Amino acid sequence: FHQQCVHLSDSLASSMGRRRQNNRKGNKKTSSRGNGEGGDSNESSSNASTTDLPFAIGTRVEVRSENYRGKSASSLRTGTVAGHWRKQKSDGRIAPYLVLMDDGMALYAHRTEALMETTVPPMEVTYNIGCRVECQLAEGEEISEATKWFPGTIIQAHHNWAISPIDTPPYFVRFDYGRERPFWGPADRIREIQSKDKSGRFPTLRFGVGDRVSCYMDSRWVPGKIVQTWYREDEFQDDHAAPYQVLLDTGGFIYSPMDDDDCIMKSTLPPPELRFELGDKVKCRVEGGWEPGIIANIEVLNGERLYPYGIKMDYNGEFVYAPCDNDMFIRKILRFKKGDRVECYTEEDGWVLGEVAETEVDDDDDFSHGQIIPYRVRLDNNDELFVESDDDSCIKYSTSPRVSRAEQNSNGFVHVVSRMLINNEEYDEAQEMLQEKIEVMRSKIKNNSSHTDVAKWRVDLSHFLCYMSEVHQASGSLEDMKLALVEAMVLTKLSNDKSKPHRLLDVTSKLATYATLNGDNRNALRYSEEAILLVKETTHGQDSFRLGSLLIETGKLNVACNMRERGLTQMSDGIDILGRLCGSDNKQVVQANEEYDRICEGERESDDN
Repeated sequence: FHQQCVHLSDSLASSMGRRRQNNRKGNKKTSSRGNGEGGDSNESSSNASTTDLPFAIGTRVEVRSENYRGKSASSLRTGTVAGHWRKQKSDGRIAPYLVLMDDGMALYAHRTEALMETTVPPMEVTYNIGCRVECQLAEGEEISEATKWFPGTIIQAHHNWAISPIDTPPYFVRFDYGRERPFWGPADRIREIQSKDKSGRFPTLRFGVGDRVSCYMDSRWVPGKIVQTWYREDEFQDDHAAPYQVLLDTGGFIYSPMDDDDCIMKSTLPPPELRFELGDKVKCRVEGGWEPGIIANIEVLNGERLYPYGIKMDYNGEFVYAPCDNDMFIRKILRFKKGDRVECYTEEDGWVLGEVAETEVDDDDDFSHGQIIPYRVRLDNNDELFVESDDDSCIKYSTSPRVSRAEQNSNGFVHVVSRMLINNEEYDEAQEMLQEKIEVMRSKIKNNSSHTDVAKWRVDLSHFLCYMSEVHQASGSLEDMKLALVEAMVLTKLSNDKSKPHRLLDVTSKLATYATLNGDNRNALRYSEEAILLVKETTHGQDSFRLGSLLIETGKLNVACNMRERGLTQMSDGIDILGRLCGSDNKQVVQANEEYDRICEGERESDDN
């Protein structure tokens, strides 16, 4: 959680590391030093040998120094001889002794008279690997009761550290602020963290499960929510637990080693909204893989742990709990599968056609926090597009097949392009394209006497006029919409091809839409009733989505025209058809049921009055 100053500076620690390497090199080059301790390769060979020095490496000494921490000349400090004939980095002078003081400071002693042997033992190693401790780390200042204690975990402990104090300090500690540091002492600057009091109980904490907090990490405050108090990990000692486990708003879990405002404090930031609601269908990561289920609880407490969701699984009816609201544990069930034809929205080109190439694409971004990208779509122009949200504003189902270059002049392709232009609100472009096609067809019909060709061109012209009516409807030009549909109806009635019933249905349905938009419920109802008969003719009486939708809309028109009984019957029939085809939880079915209930409720209130 913290990034603070450390007791020994990085430069001192790294220079000691270099000295150790140089000493090893020196051992290979020289053997004249009495106890085998090689000198730096750049030191003068005229230095006195270590046999001239009375204090061997590892000797416990007291140091009298006027400069040591600003103390008086009579002030004594204890330490351990850590090296001989070491060069000072500050001025390049060679010191006979390098003494590692019991408070962790390195001292270069230039006079043997400044040292004398002592019986004061080195700091005793009393804590074992894995022990939770806190240390006072202060560089260049006196330690006081106000000096901050930094929590951490011991990862190395050397009981015979004084034999080679630089290579093997008493402890290596992994501090909770993110760094691993050696700790030389003194003993009163390290203490064990006891989570439990003498009675074996954990003390009272400032925050509880579910509280909003901010945690200090990486030099900034990160908001989150407490999901567990007195959290434990396997590496903790039996009597230790961290005060809090926190689920960050960014999606990760951390624990707070201390219950103080330097580590964790109350947050006033609002929590992020959960992605799912009660009753939503999802799939969860369980032992056997990804399985579907339904959200049964939100913000649920299970034991001492708070979970964002409780999910009832479809395959066994049991409950599981998602520890975190991200795609690593719980995902939305996607609407499309690989190979489906779709339309995707892009800021540059608007709606474009393509095919789903991959679903649930892992995001390699380090900041994705466990989220996945729903779709990778290969567009018809062979570009790739990553769709980051599975909703109709970004991606929707398309009935338009992939069109080859040879097919790009067909009626179907013209319709696809016009619909895309409408979706992108490029009405002038759509109208210009269709008007060109319409004029070509009119010219061909006028100037050709072949009955077969004229019949075919009339079919094409009626199609283009229907497409044009869609453009006028989208742009709000209702009179132009009516003119296009009237001409299309005349052309359709003149033809005798097999597709005539389908085109009559298309034109009649659009005339019903025009009448509805124009507020003419009587004509809208007349065209809708005709459209129902045409749907049954073209489908040979079979259920279809179009029939169900038409029955519901026609039923509402009958109710509006005071033919309530017929209207409710049509609505009920339409709801039944869509329910069988799409399921009772289909959005259109649910909405139609709600509207049906409102009409019935209004009828009962009217009867009561």
